[in-house]
Amino acid sequence: MKNRFAFPAIVAVVLLAGAPAKAAETCTNPGTAAANIELVKKFYSAINTHTKPLLDEVLAKDWIDVPLAPGQGPGLEGMKGALDHYYAAFPDFTAKNEDFVASGDKVLVRSTITATQKGDFAGIKATGKTITLMAMDLHQICNGRVARTWHVEDWLSAMFQMGALPPKN
Repeated sequence: MKNRFAFPAIVAVVLLAGAPAKAAETCTNPGTAAANIELVKKFYSAINTHTKPLLDEVLAKDWIDVPLAPGQGPGLEGMKGALDHYYAAFPDFTAKNEDFVASGDKVLVRSTITATQKGDFAGIKATGKTITLMAMDLHQICNGRVARTWHVEDWLSAMFQMGALPPKN
């Protein structure tokens, strides 16, 4: 199957990251800071252990992901499909959470992602190279679920590490 994710699409996602998303519902139960951090830790545990059913306990069914990855569908099911793509390219994909900051209904997370490219990704043939990139995620919690996530990952740095772009001078 030809990879439907291509490098130009990643650039487009970066450019569209500021585009407005569907308005969030009014939350009647934002949760406590400690409970919200534990919920977000469960989100990363699901990703790091490849336990996608755990996402059913963490994400709202109509979860909003801003921006969507190239080819990613909306909501919980869209996230599961995107993870299939990442796991195929990077079987050891891991996000190490470095910091959590909670305030009101939001949890900010700074992470370091490491992964070894064992499959094609964004039009780049498998290299076997291990990449490291930084990520910042802001999660909004409502009624015991993650309702919305805004995120920025340094995929440009990863492209250099995979050899998809000329080395920096």
